[in-house]
Amino acid sequence: MAKKNRLLKNPGLILFLIVLFGLALRLIFFSGMGYSDDQYYSKYSYTLGDGTDPNTLAVRIGILYATHFFYGILGVNDFSSVFFVLLSSIAGIILIYYFGKLLFDEKTGLLSAFLLSVFPLHLVYSTKLVTDIPSAFFMSLGVYVFLNCELKQKSRINYFLSGLLIGIGYLIRESALLIGLFFIVYIIYKKPIKKEYFLIPLGILIIFIIESLLFYSLTGHLSFRFTSSQQWLVEAYAKYDYFGRLSLPMGLFHYPYLLLTNSLLLYFSIFIFIAAAYCIAYKKRETYTLLFWLLPLLIYLSFGSSGITKYLPFRAVDRYLEVIAFPGVLLLAYFLKEKNELIRKVLMPAALVLLVIASIGAVYLRDDRHLLDGLKAAYPFLEKGGKLVYTDSRSVKALDYISGFENSVAAREYPADLGKAKDAYIVINQNAISNVRKVHTSPKFPEEIEKIPKSWSLVKEFGKTNGSKVLVYYAQ
Repeated sequence: MAKKNRLLKNPGLILFLIVLFGLALRLIFFSGMGYSDDQYYSKYSYTLGDGTDPNTLAVRIGILYATHFFYGILGVNDFSSVFFVLLSSIAGIILIYYFGKLLFDEKTGLLSAFLLSVFPLHLVYSTKLVTDIPSAFFMSLGVYVFLNCELKQKSRINYFLSGLLIGIGYLIRESALLIGLFFIVYIIYKKPIKKEYFLIPLGILIIFIIESLLFYSLTGHLSFRFTSSQQWLVEAYAKYDYFGRLSLPMGLFHYPYLLLTNSLLLYFSIFIFIAAAYCIAYKKRETYTLLFWLLPLLIYLSFGSSGITKYLPFRAVDRYLEVIAFPGVLLLAYFLKEKNELIRKVLMPAALVLLVIASIGAVYLRDDRHLLDGLKAAYPFLEKGGKLVYTDSRSVKALDYISGFENSVAAREYPADLGKAKDAYIVINQNAISNVRKVHTSPKFPEEIEKIPKSWSLVKEFGKTNGSKVLVYYAQ
């Protein structure tokens, strides 16, 4: 008992153990590189200074410069590619502890940190080269600095710092600016408007100016990021059929649908909505700040537009909900720490057991970890063979990444007349092709990859299971 009491009196040690636990889970369920946006981010990160493509993935300089930095230190590999994202995820566990401590108390902060350490959405995307976690971290850090100023009467310069941090989140991903909805609701509720509040948009504006000058030096256009991003969105939505959202008007409710069906969100979402309803019903004013963050952003993600000049609903992807992970988890921690005897003695232990088991189970059952393993195993064989390689476009990019962007395998995308290929390897990467078919309504692949010509001979198979193998054929 004495040992337990000493432990409870040392929150720093408890937080350290939670962080270690969260890091261990993230390394155990390490995802690594895949075949989608991460390949673009990796390529653009490696080739900084080679020019800027008019692609929204190429203009998110926050993630590109950070990844480029770690490539310079650790080389090009799966760990260096996701190191910045992993670091942001671990830093988020520490930050949410301080959030809970600031808004409520130390125990709520520790419970928040533990919940975020096992939050399956965070677990899965903490080791993928995507922008959602680091962008949400800097956005949340900006909110923390702001609230710290509000509650502890810190120096006015911290309001400006809050804007700078949100601006850094924007450099990583544009959705960080959605936090403006929180500030609007918060300021309207608080009244009166303090002049210090104008320092927040000033900080963001400084980031805008720096970014614009950088793009002007590269492209000659101050608004290159804005115009490129918006044009890419219009073209991408047409190409990918609104990224899998349900048809209108039901498509407007796709995010509530995700929250109630996606295994990375479902269990936490149920408890978070119960917590939010409880706080609203019992008028828990100390939680209103979190509700001002959670609800407006969720509503905008569901019904708002990612386009400025044209209505383009947000892509229906679970990871986009990272922008509300902090207020959701904090609300849940507050609810579970309520003094109500039923909540404290029954619901809290039951919820924690369920969430831990369901979270680890949901992550364990996913099949999107180590997606490049088959192609990595095939790479030495293809390199040694010295022949022209034909494969799908995503595998071409992946082979370039595996080579450290040295192009040591002469890989080309499948030509329309693939059946006429001679003295070449034909690589059929089942995993990559399957991923393309998930996002394209009518992907076009040569019919030969389904109906193998008699002139092709299977020379090698790589991978462990059916449906995700890399098959190498030789076309004589």
